[in-house]
Amino acid sequence: MAFNMYDIDKNGKVDAKEMEQIVTAIYDLLGEENRKGENSPSKRVEKIMNKLDLNGDHSLTKDEFINGCLQDDFLKNLLAPNA
Repeated sequence: MAFNMYDIDKNGKVDAKEMEQIVTAIYDLLGEENRKGENSPSKRVEKIMNKLDLNGDHSLTKDEFINGCLQDDFLKNLLAPNA
């Protein structure tokens, strides 16, 4: 399950720091060199969190993560490509 990979500290939630680590790793794997401005990992994470963090607690629950990926094909392909 992709959520478990993102939940680095295994506390049942994914915060922005964890998400940024994963987005950076995805960029590394894909060889993404343009990491400035709107394409920076921190900006990408900000957009993801704004879209998926429904209760505004600055972290994603498993339900928020899954529902967000199910409703948005772009996010699903970015965050859980094998789902």
